[in-house]
Amino acid sequence: MSSYERVPVDAPPAAVVSALREALKARGITEYAVVDHGHDMARAGAPAFAAWTLVFGNPAAGAKLLARDIAAAVDIPLRLAVIAAADGGSEIVLRDMRSLLDEDLGDIADAFTSVLRAVAADARDSLTQH
Repeated sequence: MSSYERVPVDAPPAAVVSALREALKARGITEYAVVDHGHDMARAGAPAFAAWTLVFGNPAAGAKLLARDIAAAVDIPLRLAVIAAADGGSEIVLRDMRSLLDEDLGDIADAFTSVLRAVAADARDSLTQH
């Protein structure tokens, strides 16, 4: 079983990336970066995959995690990926944070995973309402 969850979206990847950025902004979540893997790969002469990673977080929530285990810094900020689907749509990909954080951090992992799922759902829903 994969540790990745996939949320199908009936929209092209660029539109999904934009919708995710808007969903993050609407929730007051700090966006740190948007990585365009395909662009970077093409520039390096490698096969270009249609994939993006959005890196974001909430510094106050991150502080709560690091207060319990500073080594968990390796697993934050949070990330969502957008990949092109074979049907012309997209998928938003996330990882259940319990797959990254120790069991004693399960409550925080669950809270982070809930945020990932909610942001993905907000973006998907905003694209299906148009």
